[in-house]
Amino acid sequence: MTDKPLNYTRGTRRQAILGVAREVFSKEGYAAASMSHIATRLGGSKGTLYNYFKSKEELFAAHVRDQCECRVAEAFAPDLVGDNPVEILAGLAERVLTAILSDEATAFYSLIVSEAQRHPAIGKAFYESGPRKGMECVAEYLERAQAAGLTVVDDFTMAAEEFLSLVHGGLHWKRVLNVIPPPSAAEIRAQAFHAAQTFMRAYGARRSPPAQAGTSISEIPSTLISGGK
Repeated sequence: MTDKPLNYTRGTRRQAILGVAREVFSKEGYAAASMSHIATRLGGSKGTLYNYFKSKEELFAAHVRDQCECRVAEAFAPDLVGDNPVEILAGLAERVLTAILSDEATAFYSLIVSEAQRHPAIGKAFYESGPRKGMECVAEYLERAQAAGLTVVDDFTMAAEEFLSLVHGGLHWKRVLNVIPPPSAAEIRAQAFHAAQTFMRAYGARRSPPAQAGTSISEIPSTLISGGK
């Protein structure tokens, strides 16, 4: 069956190209995808496509930045405000995990890791648009929290990186490697709380409010520890 050109009536031409690129790269992968196919799906010539992106690598890097920016906006858009860091960080962790553990997100991540070995610019685009932006947001929050006497942090950037590493935990790797099925909302929430609570045990000030009653590490589903077995 031959793909028919897509009729985009909203957004700019560049956005239309990125929309088609997302579909093609997701379905075919980077290596198999071609600029000719993307141009056909757009309903234009390959020459027109090259007016916007000089190469497939450049188009893929733009696609990576676009996807990362969407996920970062989704997870970090709500303002990180309040006087209970555990609750604030747990909420952020839950949004981050929800964004990165979907089937689409894990497939996207696997593709990035694979292609970054051959095309470092792709890996850089992913890091700068995704993980680095997330760390900057967390670092800014930690600095505000410290000014309010809620945390004790020497290096905000390093602490932010440590927090996001806790958030990913083993759950992200198990999902990327297809060791476990997509986690439930309850499993994601438990992992998020565990990451926030563990982090604040290391960096929380004495005056930091306690976590809400009724939630503890013992509530973390055993599947998160056993790998789903």
